Amino acid sequence: MLAVLAAGLSLITASPRKDPDTVAARDEAGVVGDAPVEVPRLVEVRCEPEGIVVPVGSVRAQNDGLHVRVLNSLGVPTYVRVESTRWDSGEIPVDGPTKEFVQPIPPGQLEIGCEISGSYEARRVDLVDPQRYYTEPELACDTPEEPALRDLPVEPATTSIVAAVLQGLGDRRQETDTVGVVKGYQGQIPTEYTKDPQAGVFRGDDLVARVHVRGADGSAGLPYSSISLVEACPDALTAPTTTTSSTAPTSPTSVPAT
Repeated sequence: MLAVLAAGLSLITASPRKDPDTVAARDEAGVVGDAPVEVPRLVEVRCEPEGIVVPVGSVRAQNDGLHVRVLNSLGVPTYVRVESTRWDSGEIPVDGPTKEFVQPIPPGQLEIGCEISGSYEARRVDLVDPQRYYTEPELACDTPEEPALRDLPVEPATTSIVAAVLQGLGDRRQETDTVGVVKGYQGQIPTEYTKDPQAGVFRGDDLVARVHVRGADGSAGLPYSSISLVEACPDALTAPTTTTSSTAPTSPTSVPAT
């Protein structure tokens, strides 16, 4: 009998398991509670005739960002939007009953919403990153050069963000510099769903310039026809020796960074 009681006590007092799939609600999700909770790796957004439903308050980032599954029971196309103080996906079309996508939005508080019967409804979700997949991409200098470059033409317009940066900057960059995705997440890939498409100029492994590109009328849509803003380290770029709009290369001249 004593042996049975001892075994029962050991089960009661054993500490809860701790593994990468278990996140303490108080520590990571901002919810007061001592019991660990299972935070899902995908957030489900249900766009229903009665309103939007998001069953969870927290979701865990994966190595390429936030994973979203949309269930659309409206019977008509709609759109969803993912936004925070540091990211805005813009309107993501949902034409059918389901859609899945990934957003490289930084961890923190965010809102996810969809249009229902002409009105936009959104819910707050906390994106947590217990495995530290996200690292804030920063320029390899303390202070960007001022004044920043703005409103550079991209001619001809292109659907490639790498080509847009190469053509827009022209010979302002060094020939050995590469252009590629500015990654916050380890496995991040380019996304078409963002209101601020951007790429980086890299010197070796250092990010020396962040380049924001735009389509017609300053939109984020393809094809890209201008560079709206360049945030660059001092001496990262040089003055052009020719006019970018008339002599820009028509094809990439460096290998994109990956």
